[in-house]
Amino acid sequence: MKKLIAISLCMAMLLSCAALAEEKKTLGTLNGMFSIECTLPDGYQAENIASDGNGMLMVSVRSEDESKPYMVLSVAFDELMADVERLNDLDENALAMIEETFRAEDSVEITYTETALGTRLMVVKEKADGVEYVDFYTVYKGYSIEFVLLKDSAEGLTDHEIEMAVRFLSDMEFVPAE
Repeated sequence: MKKLIAISLCMAMLLSCAALAEEKKTLGTLNGMFSIECTLPDGYQAENIASDGNGMLMVSVRSEDESKPYMVLSVAFDELMADVERLNDLDENALAMIEETFRAEDSVEITYTETALGTRLMVVKEKADGVEYVDFYTVYKGYSIEFVLLKDSAEGLTDHEIEMAVRFLSDMEFVPAE
């Protein structure tokens, strides 16, 4: 009986270690101060599109399965937000000004949600000519972060795909350079 319990406990530990072993991928670095790390959704690959080493990083995240959404992460230091720790810290007037930048070019619906860690996300949705996108915008330590989720199909983006993007952002880390 004791052997059976010991084997069961070992198996449980192995399974929990395997679940924790989801490997984080480094997407790039910002100003030599931070590296951006995340766990990619199943079946997705990341490719660095642009990085200037001075606080700007752009990464495409896509699946070989063309029925899945295409994602673009853009992180850039914003001098106007230099003293802003998170989007949560902005007042309604500042949020309205940011919202207006999205409304200036497109007809959009803007709502708010949060990451699993409580960081406020502005959710900007538009659907035009069969291309639907959701643009998630937030601020972290003076960096403006946009994560755009695109899908070129008549069905549009599903709630599950939008939740996948929020999980991606919840998991993304700014890791201080050593």
